[in-house]
Amino acid sequence: MDELSRYGRTQRFLELGGLSLFASLLGLNLLALPFQPILVLHALAGWVAADLLSGVAHWAFDRFGSIHTPVFGPAFIRPFREHHVDPAAMTRHDFVETNGSSCLAFAPVLALALFLPPFLQAFLTFTALGVLMTNQCHKWAHMDRPSRLVSLFQRANLVLKPQIHRLHHTPPFRSHYCTASGWLNPVLDKILR
Repeated sequence: MDELSRYGRTQRFLELGGLSLFASLLGLNLLALPFQPILVLHALAGWVAADLLSGVAHWAFDRFGSIHTPVFGPAFIRPFREHHVDPAAMTRHDFVETNGSSCLAFAPVLALALFLPPFLQAFLTFTALGVLMTNQCHKWAHMDRPSRLVSLFQRANLVLKPQIHRLHHTPPFRSHYCTASGWLNPVLDKILR
């Protein structure tokens, strides 16, 4: 665990930079989008896409590389591997450590979205927002006492339910990778068999 739990200043600096860049690009994209009712559909599609992306990333970082893999190891693989050693560790991480690497990974997508047609820009913007939330939803699924609002969202099946995510931490540890809402777990589980 000692080797896994190293979270240095360089990683912290990268994640703070990633959060700042992500927030700036998200704001620019949201300001550029025309306010129309169809944005609700874009938001829903982005949430579903984020759930799928969270599952694929979770599966990949659980299965490939090591914490020593350049760039990806410390930023992405380490948190996933640490999580399986101590699932509750993420509940002790602050917002930056919980969400910084996701922001870092998706900032280029938000930069690209600025140059795309509005329907693609909206989809990618809401997908990015969903990706930001995946680790937070994952963290909430491991918390003993999430806030009342989070508990309400979990009961409404809008964000990952703890009892669904527990299946991921049950032998043989090869299912239920999606961490946003968990809606796409049945689909992804069939594909990854």
